[in-house]
Amino acid sequence: MIRRRARKGRKTSKRRKSRLGMRRECDRLFANAVKDRDGWACRACGSHMRPQCAHIVSRRYHATRWDLLNAVCLCAGCHVRFTHDPIAWDDWCEERFPGRLEHLRLKARQGVAHIDYEAILAVLTGGKLL
Repeated sequence: MIRRRARKGRKTSKRRKSRLGMRRECDRLFANAVKDRDGWACRACGSHMRPQCAHIVSRRYHATRWDLLNAVCLCAGCHVRFTHDPIAWDDWCEERFPGRLEHLRLKARQGVAHIDYEAILAVLTGGKLL
């Protein structure tokens, strides 16, 4: 039997997702998990308008990027305000979550050798297959 190759741009059921595709899926599922946990309301002002997932320590650090302790739900306005005033952000985080910021910074500095996106997806989906 001759197997045909999938056309470029088309996915087959047996084809693995690209690492970028898996990272985006992890980010999407993580953001929804944070919003669900926080009731789709801003933790700073209580607004339900345009909720976003805000990371306490930058998501550039993969050791903490998908850690639920490293994110809160903020409305777009509060997210922009805190993005442009990082000192106020640090103060707000320390007031709301004493000690968490330092813990996350230490974890972020440790880093990770390899990112296992499939394991992260399994955790975020509760072990369900996508």
